[in-house]
Amino acid sequence: MFVVAGMPHPARGKVYQLWFDDDGAMRSAGLMDPGRTDQAVLLRGGIDGASGVGVTVEPAGGSAQPTSAPLALLPFPA
Repeated sequence: MFVVAGMPHPARGKVYQLWFDDDGAMRSAGLMDPGRTDQAVLLRGGIDGASGVGVTVEPAGGSAQPTSAPLALLPFPA
């Protein structure tokens, strides 16, 4: 679960996308609702092998791979 409060709205036509960080290889974990600033998102996919989760800004509908550096990259506790 990814929980956020007070997240600014992404630019028009953009969405925040969540990614599992598999030792530097990013794997999509879902999209955030661009109309909400406070939300909880159930991450999609297995967490096995992931060292953390990242957030990027992507075109509406998301991307197969990140198109920019993560806005945030949060490690999972060891």
